[in-house]
Amino acid sequence: MIYFFSILLIFILDRFTKIYILKNPSPDIWGGFFDLHINTEMAFSLPITYFILYPIIILILALLIWFWKKDFKKRSILIWPWGMIIVGAISNFMDRIQYGGVIDFINMPYFTVFNLADVYISVGVIWVLWYEWFYRKNKNLDKNLTQG
Repeated sequence: MIYFFSILLIFILDRFTKIYILKNPSPDIWGGFFDLHINTEMAFSLPITYFILYPIIILILALLIWFWKKDFKKRSILIWPWGMIIVGAISNFMDRIQYGGVIDFINMPYFTVFNLADVYISVGVIWVLWYEWFYRKNKNLDKNLTQG
């Protein structure tokens, strides 16, 4: 129960921040750290048309949900990062449908502009990779040593 509440809470937080920044495009907070940008491109500003992008997004979301469901059945800790990635992807996809692009507002000069959903996706991906590279690799190594 706490899991679903937490995932719902981060989704609502992302949606709320995007709605807030749409109503206050350049709030005078922290010297321009928050600044509205609608990103009509894909990640890293890769140009791709919507009739190609939307099916790709839907396919990726289906794959992510499959991974989440598999780990949910196993009661794996990986449901947390998968949930974060799915929530971030759904929120950004909703932006694309509703506004024609993703609402980005956290401005890192000379780097990029992003949003909370991007943070969720990045943290989720790093978590899954860390788990696979370090935890599962060491678990398999221990298993092989005891069997050998």
